Amino acid sequence: MKSILGRLWLGITSLVIIIIVLIWIFQILFLNTFYMRERTNILVDKGNEIASLVEKGYNLDILPEEITNEIELFTSSFDATVAIISPSLEPVYISGNSKFFFNRLKLFIEPKRIKNITSGKPFVTRRKIKQLDSTFITVGIPLRYNEKLIGNVILNTSVEPIEETISILIKQLTIITLISVGIGTILSLLLAKAFTKPVIKIISVAKKIAKGDFNSKVNITSEDEIGILGNTINNLSTQLGQTEKFRREFIANTSHELKTPISLIKAYAELIMECDDDEKENIHQHLNVITEESDRLNKMVEDMLYLSKMEAGYYSPKIKPFNIVEVTKKVISKLTCIADENNIKVNLDASSDNVTINADEEKMEHVLLNLVNNAIVHSSANDEIIVRITNFLPKVRIEIIDNGIGIPNEDLPYIWDRFYKVDKSRNRKSSGTGLGMSIVKNILESHRFKYGIQSKLGKGTTVWFETRDE
Repeated sequence: MKSILGRLWLGITSLVIIIIVLIWIFQILFLNTFYMRERTNILVDKGNEIASLVEKGYNLDILPEEITNEIELFTSSFDATVAIISPSLEPVYISGNSKFFFNRLKLFIEPKRIKNITSGKPFVTRRKIKQLDSTFITVGIPLRYNEKLIGNVILNTSVEPIEETISILIKQLTIITLISVGIGTILSLLLAKAFTKPVIKIISVAKKIAKGDFNSKVNITSEDEIGILGNTINNLSTQLGQTEKFRREFIANTSHELKTPISLIKAYAELIMECDDDEKENIHQHLNVITEESDRLNKMVEDMLYLSKMEAGYYSPKIKPFNIVEVTKKVISKLTCIADENNIKVNLDASSDNVTINADEEKMEHVLLNLVNNAIVHSSANDEIIVRITNFLPKVRIEIIDNGIGIPNEDLPYIWDRFYKVDKSRNRKSSGTGLGMSIVKNILESHRFKYGIQSKLGKGTTVWFETRDE
C-alpha cells in the first residue's frame, strides 16, 4: 500500500484493533485470576478479623453478639458462609446456610487440608465441585488461646458470579468490538482523507510549478505544519515566478544591449570594405567607431560576468581597514580627463585627510568609480560635482552630489535594477551598460552598508552610502 491515505487508514485501524485485543486479554484472560486473588484475600482478611475477635473474648460456647453480627453482615454482603469448628471437627457456630457446607465439609475441602484443621495450620483451597457445577474457595484460620488450638474459622464462597460476569463480558465485548472496529475504520478513513487532502493539493500545485505555471497557489488556511508547507510552496512559486520574469527581462535587455554595438561594428566594417584606398579619413573614422563599440561591448560583458558572480555568491568582500580619502582622490584623478572634456569640476570635501573604514578597498574603489562617472555623464558643462566624506563616529558617510539633469520620481525606485536607464532612448553616447548601479548595490549589500539616492528633475542628484557600526 503506497499511498499516504491507505497507510494512514491501515495504521489507525490497526491501532484500534490492537487496543481492543488488549482489552479482551485483560478483561477475559486476567479477570478470572484477578477476581480469584481478590476474593481469596477478602476471605483471609475477614477470617483473621473474626479469629481476632473470638480470641479476645474466648468463650466458644457462647459467642458475643458483636461477633455474630459481624459474621452475619459479612456472609450477607459477600455471599459467603462462615463456620467455627473445634479441632475435632465439631460445629461451634454455623452462620446461615453454613449447615449445608459443614455437613459436606470433606466435599469442599481436600483430605490433606482436613489435617490442617486438626493441626491448627491455616489453608486456602479452590475446588471445582462437579455435583454443584461450580468452583468454591475455602479458607481456614486457626483459633488459639494461650498458644493452644481451640478451633478453626472456616470461610467458604462460590466463584460462580465471576464466571457469569465473564460470560456477559464476552457478549458485551463482542458487540463493542464490532461497533468499535466499524466506527474506527470510518473515522480513520475520514481522518486520513482530511490529512491527505491538503497534501494532494500541494503535490498538484508542485507539479504545475515544475511545468512552469508559477501562478498556481495552494489554498490552505491551517496554521499547522501542512499550512506552513503550503505557504512555503506559495512563496517558492512567487520567487520562481519573479526569477523567471527576471530571466526573460535579462535576456531581452541583454539582447537589446548587445545588438546595438554588434550591428554598428558590422555596419562600419562593411563600410570600410566598400571604401577606396584614398578614403583614409573615412576609414579612420569608421575604425574609431568599431573600436568604441568593441570597448563598450567588452565592458558590458565584463559587467555582466562581474554582477553574475556577486549574485551567485562567488564574491565575498576582503575586509580590512584603509583610508577612504586616499581611494577617493585616486578615483577623482582617474576621471579628471573625462570631466575636463566638459569643463566639469570634481571636488573632494572630507572632514579629515585620514578617514579609515573597514571594507574591501578594491570594491569600494569600483563603487566610487561608477558613482562619480555617472555624476559626470549626467552633468552639464561647467557643473560642479562634490564627493563629501563625513566621519560620524563610528560611521562614515560618503555622498556624491551633482547639479545635473536629475532623475524623475517615477524612475527612482528602479535606479538600482539591471539595465534600467533613465534615458529611455538608450542613447549610446550618454548612457552606459545599465549595470553600474546594480553592481554598486550588490557590493554595498555584501558589506551590509546602508545606501540611497535623492534626486529632483533639473536640480541634480545625491547618491550616498554609510558604513555600518563597528
